[in-house]
Amino acid sequence: MFKRFQASVKQNVTNLVATKWYYWFLALISFVFVLLFSRATSPLYAYVGHDAAIFKQMGMVILKGKTIYLDYFDNKGCLLYFLHAFCLWLGGDFIILVFQAISLIVSLILLDKIISLYKEGASRLYVLLAGLVLLLCFYEGGDLTEEWSLPFICYPLYKFLKAYKNNKPLIAKDLYFVGLCFGVIAFLRINNAVPFCGFLLCLFIGYLWKKQWKEFIINALTFVGGVLTITIPCFLYFYLKAGSEGVYWMVYGTFISGFEYLGVGFKVPVMVYLCYFMVVSLFLFIQIISLKKEKSLLIPIIISYVLFVIGFGTKCLEHYQIVMIPLYVLCILTIDFRLNIYNKLAIGLISIVLMLFLVRPFGFLFVEVIAGNDKFAKVNSDFHDIVIDMPELEIDSIYNYNTDLAGCELLYSEKAIQCNKVLYPTLSFMLQTLIDERKTLGEERPLWIMIYRGMVAPSDMPYIRDNYEQCYVLHYDTRYLKNIQGFGIKKDIYFFRRK
Repeated sequence: MFKRFQASVKQNVTNLVATKWYYWFLALISFVFVLLFSRATSPLYAYVGHDAAIFKQMGMVILKGKTIYLDYFDNKGCLLYFLHAFCLWLGGDFIILVFQAISLIVSLILLDKIISLYKEGASRLYVLLAGLVLLLCFYEGGDLTEEWSLPFICYPLYKFLKAYKNNKPLIAKDLYFVGLCFGVIAFLRINNAVPFCGFLLCLFIGYLWKKQWKEFIINALTFVGGVLTITIPCFLYFYLKAGSEGVYWMVYGTFISGFEYLGVGFKVPVMVYLCYFMVVSLFLFIQIISLKKEKSLLIPIIISYVLFVIGFGTKCLEHYQIVMIPLYVLCILTIDFRLNIYNKLAIGLISIVLMLFLVRPFGFLFVEVIAGNDKFAKVNSDFHDIVIDMPELEIDSIYNYNTDLAGCELLYSEKAIQCNKVLYPTLSFMLQTLIDERKTLGEERPLWIMIYRGMVAPSDMPYIRDNYEQCYVLHYDTRYLKNIQGFGIKKDIYFFRRK
């Protein structure tokens, strides 16, 4: 009976994949996915998002006519902030959610095209759903650069893999669109392009190795043309907006500071390190075993894995692995379960680690949505009570002393922008110079100071004590997560007003 049921399900799935409703089914899955798990933008959650709060604030900076990077600084690409500004202009967080769903639909369709090169029928959908589970493992609340980059990673990989399967070189038109995708990713976060850079490097090295100078020049120029299609408008915008200084800080914020950030260390639990590198190394191990006889495909894949480890440093944040999902799906496609015990052991270990990653999104869904125990709603409500009687100018006069993400979240919940210019410092030498060039706390004399965890530099303590009085303490307590994630966080945010 079970086999009959299994055969019936497989036949129904095969029929679905063959119909025009298949992509509508993927669209439905995409919207449900972001609605349930994108905590940063879904109306089901009060959470604003850590990095997402900064992206939204930078979007508001653009809508207020200011110049990002110059007036307000963060270390991601300008296209990300333009996208958020456009969505906020259209209607706010829900519009961002809609665009996330569209981005995910395109990603799933392109992933499906990659899968269709190797599988057909019901297997296509099964592998695609495995890719979606991988995305959920690394999602971390949604609205992140890696998520937005995913369609522009999948397209070049699809073109490279299709050319490999058909044993035909990429045509110039394809390379133009690969360059276009690279350009988009460069102005989101350039590190995210590493999954297909191995294929790109092998392509052009192959032209040089075979002394195909004409093909090298034509295809290189075509690829660069695609990159320039995105690059030139971005440079023109900042030049017309703020001259050469605007271009200078855009280049620094978009490219240089992102790589400097890799050298800024912060403590990560040992288990997080182990799980992170276990997933990457085991997927690569399985891929090597599966493709050891197909060196022309294996070499660019290995290069891409190496570039990923180099390009993201040792931060080991789970959402960084989102960009590798297309390569992980390719690994799943090429697995031969008849191989030796070591291959099966690696698959088992990956499955266990991924199950650990899944605890977080389902834990948040259960606690904050189903059980209704959303502490962020309480925190946002308490902050609203603090600022409700403030004039608009006062709300935008809050100095986020520690430039902390929690402060950005609270300010965005009231659609306010901190009055200090650096939204998230990278602690680099050049950015420290930027901070030093700004007025000191005493010279700026902000009306309000918001201090996270009560941490104040000794040099600023006398000034704050003499010129400000403490008005509020906001208990930013999220210890309820302890049973879900294995750790607890208690944050207090202090509000001082100028005397």
